[in-house]
Amino acid sequence: MTTLEIFITAVALSIDASVCSVIYGKKQISSESRLRHALSMAFTFGFFQFLMPMIGFKCGESIIGLIDEYDHWLAFILLACVSFNMIKEAIQGESQEARHINFFILLSLGIATSIDALAVGFSLGLTSNPRILYSSLVIGLVCFTISFVSFMAGQQLSKFRKLDRVLNLLGAITLFLIGVNILHEHGVF
Repeated sequence: MTTLEIFITAVALSIDASVCSVIYGKKQISSESRLRHALSMAFTFGFFQFLMPMIGFKCGESIIGLIDEYDHWLAFILLACVSFNMIKEAIQGESQEARHINFFILLSLGIATSIDALAVGFSLGLTSNPRILYSSLVIGLVCFTISFVSFMAGQQLSKFRKLDRVLNLLGAITLFLIGVNILHEHGVF
């Protein structure tokens, strides 16, 4: 993957974390607590978005010899499934309410919002991407930044109810097109 593709993937993967950050950021909190909460949430999301692609990569890399002939199809199917799930979430427009932020909620949100990154890492492992550390670092840093900004802007962004739907759709389309590009690079069309 090129640096641009990695960056676009990072933005797409950060959408769930961004939506969670907006939801928690719209709560009325004192300014010093607000900064602390924003940093802890952004760090958690960024850390898991950094870690999960590497775990997925190792899993994908370990089975590449077994499925080498069909690896590009598996990578495409995984990215397509993530994309369709994001589209489903955007269409359903599930109402999400913020709860009090504690360690277990942060941990749960960090894992839940990075499952897509695990699948992307698995796909990268199937394509033998030697830049996994770089890719994971970019994904983690982009997610940290987007999550922090989203949390801090939460009160203003919560006024735009359909924003999370639009972002989910854009992220879904982006990941799907990356899957199509993998097929193209393997000569499927």
